[in-house]
Amino acid sequence: MNTNCNTKVLLLLLLSLNTTWMQAQTNIQVSAESASPMTMSGDFVFASVGDLMIRRPASQLADPEVQEVFDLIRSADLAMGNMEGELANLREFDGPMNGFVGTHEVAEDLKVMGFDMVNRAQNHLLDSEIAGMFSTNSLLDAAGIIHAGSGKNLQEAAAPAFFETPKGRAVLIGTHAPIWPEHNRLAATPLIGNLGGRPGLNMLNYSETILITREQFDALERVREEFFQYQEKYDNPRTFIDASPNVGITFPASSSGRNNPVYRLIEEGEIPGTIIYEVNDNDLDRILRNIRNARQLGDFVVAAAHIHQSRSIVETQHLSTRPPAFYRDLAHRAIDAGADAFVGTGVQTLRGIEIYNGKPIFYGLGEFFREAHWELELTMGNADANPSRRMQQFARNFGGTSQSLESLVAISHYEDGLLAEVRLYPTELGIDGPDSRLGIPRIAEPQTAKRILERVEKLSDEWDTDIDIEGSVGIIRVN
Repeated sequence: MNTNCNTKVLLLLLLSLNTTWMQAQTNIQVSAESASPMTMSGDFVFASVGDLMIRRPASQLADPEVQEVFDLIRSADLAMGNMEGELANLREFDGPMNGFVGTHEVAEDLKVMGFDMVNRAQNHLLDSEIAGMFSTNSLLDAAGIIHAGSGKNLQEAAAPAFFETPKGRAVLIGTHAPIWPEHNRLAATPLIGNLGGRPGLNMLNYSETILITREQFDALERVREEFFQYQEKYDNPRTFIDASPNVGITFPASSSGRNNPVYRLIEEGEIPGTIIYEVNDNDLDRILRNIRNARQLGDFVVAAAHIHQSRSIVETQHLSTRPPAFYRDLAHRAIDAGADAFVGTGVQTLRGIEIYNGKPIFYGLGEFFREAHWELELTMGNADANPSRRMQQFARNFGGTSQSLESLVAISHYEDGLLAEVRLYPTELGIDGPDSRLGIPRIAEPQTAKRILERVEKLSDEWDTDIDIEGSVGIIRVN
C-alpha cells in the first residue's frame, strides 16, 4: 500500500516538473520572438546599396561624381551590398569560367570603397560552379569583407556572419528565393554527421498559385478535360486531382509535373494574374532562428534577401516594382525576430521603402554596379564586340528602359539604438557615357535625382512612407 502511494506521489511530482519545464520552454520561445533593441553605442550610420555587379576595380577613378558616391560608403560605420557574381584570378583559375565573373582585384577594391559585408546568396553564385564560389569567398576573406548566405554546407550558408566595428558587433544573414526550378541546384544541403553537405546558398523555397476569374477557371478546366480524352491511347496515363474552385486546378504543362501551374479563383479584392507564394516552413524557420541567434550575439543585425519574384504574371521579370505579399511578410518577420534593417535586392530596378516598427525595409535598392556588358567571351577575345549582342542590350536598355541604370545609396542614421532618419542619394550608372564607364555609379544630376526620388516616393506610398525631397536627396524622418 505504502509502495503504491509512494509511486503515485513520485509520478505526480515528475508530471509537475515536466509541466513546469514545458511551460518554461514555451516562455523561452515566446520571448525569443520579442526582439531586443539595437545596442550599437551612440550615433551609428549604416550604408546599404543594391547589387554589386562589378567586374573591374573602380575606386581609383578620379571622377569627382564617382568619388562622391564612394565617400558616402566610406563615411558610414557599416556598409553592405549584394555580391552579384563571382571573382577569380582569371590567369590562374582552374574552374570553369561562365557568366558573371570579375577579376580578383575587385575584392580589395570593394574594401577600399568602404564595404564591410556582402550577401552571397544570389542566383549567380555558381556561374563558375563550386570552384568559383570558393574562389570568391576566399578573396573576400582575404580583403576583410564579411559575407553570409553561402558555404560548404547548409549550416555554414545559413549561419550569421559577424563583423567587429569600434562601436559594436554587426551581423549579417543572407538568403535567396530561386527564380526557376533549375536554380534549386544552387541550394546548399545540410551536413548530418558525415553525410550530405553540398556547397551552395541559403535557399528560401516556395510554391506558387496563380489567381484567375471564374471564366478563366472554366476555360482551363475544359482544356484539361479535352487533354484527358486521349488517355486511353497510353499504357500508363497520368492522374490529376479533381479541379476545385477554392483549392485550385492543376494544369498539365510538363511531362514531369514539376512545372505544372496551379490556379484558383480570385476572392473579393484580388486581381487576376496575381501570384500567391507559399514559402517552405523549414526554410523560413531556419532563417528566423539564425536572425534570433544573431540578435542575441550581435549589436546590429542586418537581414539580406535576394528576391526577384513579382506580384503578377504580367510583370516583366527583374523589373517588377512592387514586392509580393510573401516578401513583405518575410521582411516583417525578420524585423520581428531581431533584424535592425532588412535589405532586399534582386530586381534590377528600384522598389519602395517601409519603416516597420522603427526599422528600415528596403524592398529593392536596384543596381549599385551594373557591369553586365563585361562578357568573358569579349574580354578573352573569343567573340566580337557588337552592340546588338544580347548582354550588351541587357546592360544598357534592359526591358526598353534605363531604370536598371538608376539606383540609390541608402544612409540610415541611428541615435542611441533608434532609427532617426534615412537619407537617399540617387545614382546613375553612366547612361550617356562610353561603354568603358557603363555600370559604374555616379551621383545623379539634379533633374535625374528628382525623377528617381519621386519614383521611389510613389512606390513607398502603400506603406505611408513620407520622403521629403530636398534638392538631390530624399529624407525619411522617423518619429
